[in-house]
Amino acid sequence: MALALQAAPAFAQEAVPAAPTAAQDANVGDQIIVTAQRREETLERTPVAVSALSGDALSERAIVTESDLQSTVPGLTVRVGQTSNQLNYSLRGQTVDAFSSSRPSVLPYVNEVQVGGAGSTAFFDLGSIQVLKGPQGTLFGRNSTGGAVLFTTAKPTNQFEGYVLGRAGNYDHFQAEGALNVPLVDDSVLLRVAGFFQRRDGFQFNLFNGERLGNIRRENVRASLTLKPAASIVNDLVIDYAHTGGNSLSSVAYSGRPASASPAFVPTGLFYSPAVDSVFGPGTWDAFLAVHPGVNPLGFDAEIAAQQKRGPFLVNLDAPNFHRSKVFVASNITKFEIGPDTTIKNVIGYVRRRQQDAGEFDGTVFPADDNGTFGRGGVLRQFSEELQLLGKLFGGRLDYVAGIYYSKEKDDTRSSSHIFEFEPFIPETIQINNGITRNETIAGYAQGTLDLSDIVGIEGLGFTAGARISSEKVEFFRKPDDFFITNPNPAFINPQRDTFDSTSWTLGLQYQANSDLLLYAASRRSNRSGGFNYFAPPVPGFGNEAGGEYRPEVATDVELGLKYKGDVGVPVRFNLAAYNMWVENIQRSNYVSIFGSLAGITVNVPKAEITGFEMDASISPVSGLSIGGNLNYTDARFTDNVVAVLGNPSVAFETYPDTPKWSGAIYADLSVPVTDRLTGSLRGDLYAQTGTWFSSTGTNLNPLSRFPGYSIANFRLGIADETAGWSLAVNLKNAFNEVYYVGGVAFSSLFAVNTAVPGEPRTVLAEARFNF
Repeated sequence: MALALQAAPAFAQEAVPAAPTAAQDANVGDQIIVTAQRREETLERTPVAVSALSGDALSERAIVTESDLQSTVPGLTVRVGQTSNQLNYSLRGQTVDAFSSSRPSVLPYVNEVQVGGAGSTAFFDLGSIQVLKGPQGTLFGRNSTGGAVLFTTAKPTNQFEGYVLGRAGNYDHFQAEGALNVPLVDDSVLLRVAGFFQRRDGFQFNLFNGERLGNIRRENVRASLTLKPAASIVNDLVIDYAHTGGNSLSSVAYSGRPASASPAFVPTGLFYSPAVDSVFGPGTWDAFLAVHPGVNPLGFDAEIAAQQKRGPFLVNLDAPNFHRSKVFVASNITKFEIGPDTTIKNVIGYVRRRQQDAGEFDGTVFPADDNGTFGRGGVLRQFSEELQLLGKLFGGRLDYVAGIYYSKEKDDTRSSSHIFEFEPFIPETIQINNGITRNETIAGYAQGTLDLSDIVGIEGLGFTAGARISSEKVEFFRKPDDFFITNPNPAFINPQRDTFDSTSWTLGLQYQANSDLLLYAASRRSNRSGGFNYFAPPVPGFGNEAGGEYRPEVATDVELGLKYKGDVGVPVRFNLAAYNMWVENIQRSNYVSIFGSLAGITVNVPKAEITGFEMDASISPVSGLSIGGNLNYTDARFTDNVVAVLGNPSVAFETYPDTPKWSGAIYADLSVPVTDRLTGSLRGDLYAQTGTWFSSTGTNLNPLSRFPGYSIANFRLGIADETAGWSLAVNLKNAFNEVYYVGGVAFSSLFAVNTAVPGEPRTVLAEARFNF
């Protein structure tokens, strides 16, 4: 996997829903090893909510992008913003608004290296993916309030082996993937090289220029080297490079602004319509049409209605659309066993991403707002160093980990917005935001689990405690061509600087009632760092007072859970986690008027509360058959929700975005012998979720910003000869061609339109694989 991480304006990839958890994707009786507590342990003995997928499960189900990952992890939403390449994870109500400059609430890691944000990726030759749920504040590189997604690449082995895999499908879709494992020196120097290649035409057809949108062009290569110079020392080096081209699925006009709502900041319905003659005189509209062939002669509101009638895959958009990225990720992990129960571990990470994107903002053919021909992009560089001490004390009764974490980031990004052009009368306004964000973080942490069996006389009882102290220095410097530098104001400051200190903790009690059943209770606190909004005026103070800075977000939760894996006549797995989370100073985008012009700022909504549960189960009633599913409930609401920005009306944040109240899946997986050597397989998944808001102000500023619920069915049919090493399969996703949406941006208060990005239509992929 190569990560195309994203900078402050959260960039992304399209999302497809559906299906089960890690436990469900393995055979019911199999053991699943996870590292949620920075040590290897089975899923059933880990007292935190975590879902895990093995590399075999990822490959067998053709899970190659984030959009496929959502179909596997209960409660995880993979949502997009302006385009399909503006992605973020949402988990337990914790999400991030586009253009807020906030860090994501759910952070991705590659081989234990935190990589800066969520982004468009290609999954190939992975060892596993783990999704940790709830506040993560003590054990991992950065604090997060929603969770973490851990990607682990496949490690070299002491065998000469490998595989080649090809897939082909509709939309001229082609994928090629492979890996070669070579032991250069037996059990001492091990090399693995893997690659991924993908081409696919886009799902959208643009009537304006005849272009397809959503084209994917990817090439990835990875080299992994394991060195074992001594029995007590292991070094794992992974170098990953990805190149991505093509363009993005675009957001399209989803809903207009109702007449009962207050006027939009830019009255597009008036200016982009024949009614403009009543303001500027007869002939104005005809003059505009003469300069803009291809726009709807009936006006902006009529074009929204026409787009709704066409559906999201036949579009009419005037904005340039492209996506380009080059990403280099390196991780180096050294383990040195200094005693039978003590290990020193060092994790070094380096990331460099160069990216450029352009796309539509207003979702129509009218020139209300887009990125222009330059678009938005730049270079992000990140270095991290983490030193750990792991081991056992008191005769093995205490498992502990302690460490120091340091990271340094530099994000150099330039963004162009072309706003409200009405030629031949009013030229477009070009707003350039151009600056460098620097972040330097240092943290110290420790966490341990103590076996209380001998102390209290209750076998299987344990106690976990951990704490972390972090300090983040953030600086944002605007370059000379930045809009706020070329339009100076005495109140502006440049650069903007602040330091955010925080303390996080975790407390837990777990009881291994017997070999099959684990009960646990935990409470955690973590935070999301404060910072500066890239698009906001550089005014001193915080967003709630019209400043350019936003405060840290703090989340505290309580979680109760049980995990069961046993035999009740047939193998059964059952996991249940119930939680309540309190969040303060929630970071959200707000669009207001400051100094007489529109400004997007990041405010802190005072309080929110999230209550929910996640349940999954699987059973194997007969050999070769697994049946299971999951059910997820999330009640997320703002409990202190009014924000007043200087000089603007108070705004109530009332609708919690990117969080379906109910979601769930059922599946059946059948494997049967066809001959002595051939095994056939059939799998079916059905996923469903209730409606979802994509705005925090959906009942006042941005009405009609809610997606309806939907359901998706996926199927896979395969046959394999494990002796010869080959397999054939066909994957059918969104079998009934459901039209649904996976994210958008509520621009109704700005341009009188909310935009949305559709999920994937029905796709078919035929697959051939050979292991050697």
